[in-house]
Amino acid sequence: MSWHVIAIAILSLVVLAETFLLIRLSITIFKFEDEITGCLDKIDLSYQKIFSILERPLFYDSPEVREVLQQIKVVNDSLLEIAHGLARVDNEDVQGGD
Repeated sequence: MSWHVIAIAILSLVVLAETFLLIRLSITIFKFEDEITGCLDKIDLSYQKIFSILERPLFYDSPEVREVLQQIKVVNDSLLEIAHGLARVDNEDVQGGD
């Protein structure tokens, strides 16, 4: 067998391996993007609610203050969801790589 055939076979295997890894990386990036996009939409909606409430005069024990507090909790939960989503995508990659 000629060394040309062996070199082509080895290079073909390398290209196939690189293609597999690039597709896997692309899937991970798309999952990551979807997780962040969903959570950022929730954060944006909460921000709009907080902004509209802040335009009104607030009293300490008013329903508006309670609503702002609730929206801050929603933003906090969304940030935690982002962190969990990122960890979930990362864990899938680690488990898939073994």
